Amino acid sequence: MTQLNEKGFFRLEKDKEAVAEFLVSEIEPKLIRFDSVEERFTYMVKEDFYYPEVLDQYKLSEIEEITKAVYDYEFKFQSYMAISKFYKDYALKSNDKKFYLETYEDRIIIVALFLGQGSAEKAKRTAIAMIEQRYQPATPTFLNAGRSRRGEMVSCFLLEMDDSLNSIFQNINTSGQLSKIGGGVALNLSKLRARNEQIKGIDNAASGVVPVMKLLEDTFSYANQLGQRKGAGAAYLNIFHWDVVEFLDKYTCPAA
Repeated sequence: MTQLNEKGFFRLEKDKEAVAEFLVSEIEPKLIRFDSVEERFTYMVKEDFYYPEVLDQYKLSEIEEITKAVYDYEFKFQSYMAISKFYKDYALKSNDKKFYLETYEDRIIIVALFLGQGSAEKAKRTAIAMIEQRYQPATPTFLNAGRSRRGEMVSCFLLEMDDSLNSIFQNINTSGQLSKIGGGVALNLSKLRARNEQIKGIDNAASGVVPVMKLLEDTFSYANQLGQRKGAGAAYLNIFHWDVVEFLDKYTCPAA
């Protein structure tokens, strides 16, 4: 819990102390360093971390110029939440996940090179805009751009589930595949029969939408992007659906 000082303001200096401690205790011992830009990018391509076609579009001198421009900004994280989130979820790590291969600046550089599509001028403008925090790509773009082993660059997918077992499990499978590549998935479940409705003339046979939502919840928890980004899904239900009260009871938090 964030503490307040005697004047009732947040003690932001404590947050900055936490940032400094995180850098010293977590990042410095685990960050792999390189003697030059060329050495770093050669290693990242050779070890299958960076997509070589991205770098083939630029001269080494252009990459060095962009790197210098980004590092000259001397960016510093202003909160513990920001620095820990970046290194936990965005920075490339070694295959055993014991070492960091990227700083915040390094991630910006490779993303800018990817988005520049061979234009050094465009890549530099993009990198500067990002390090100055005037522009931030969508989460999957910032996470995946330039990586050789990556998910997709888009964030959101919308699926429609029909009232059949084939459609239910096809959508669950599709949701898992999309979650695996870093996509957030929304599913419309309004066509499913409510709990205890008839199936083939048999009363009380339908299980309703809530068990399907549970299967989806487990799918998104299981299918993350190489353990780096948690799956995200949303279920939509028409307010006039007979199961809407049960859904609200199961998946909303009680009032504090």
